[in-house]
Amino acid sequence: MSLTVSRTLLGLSLLALFTYTLLTGLDMPFRASMLPVLASSLALPLTLLALYVEYKKGNEKKSQAEESSGDLAVSESEVSADAFRRVRYFFVWFACLIASAHLLGFLIGLPLMVLIYLLANREPFKLSIFLSLMVLMILYWGFQKGLVLPLPRGVLTVMLFGG
Repeated sequence: MSLTVSRTLLGLSLLALFTYTLLTGLDMPFRASMLPVLASSLALPLTLLALYVEYKKGNEKKSQAEESSGDLAVSESEVSADAFRRVRYFFVWFACLIASAHLLGFLIGLPLMVLIYLLANREPFKLSIFLSLMVLMILYWGFQKGLVLPLPRGVLTVMLFGG
């Protein structure tokens, strides 16, 4: 299966999932429907945009392939070791994100990991602080207060500050 076909299938699957979530959420009581309806309403246009971009990119590649006489396929030997290093790097960060959310709680762990990630990638300090605070505000005001979803407190924060 080609990469274009698999991306299109993924996009169509996500489109079906978010449509189902939106329709199911509309049948729920108001408070219960807030999260699925909000998430689906944001995800549906983004999924449609991704499908459109994939369609345009597919047509563009076809015209380039017709103009070129070279082989555009990437073989396994051309995949660099750097790609595997980046994948390992991602999974280490993801494991650390989950560990910090479990130990410190969502309200402390996630903004902290965003800050560390941005600083590790040499983003400006002020921008890193700003984006971390935005994550904190979205978690607190959007989920905890707005959607009334109690975010889990961390194991260490419960031990230190009580439950």
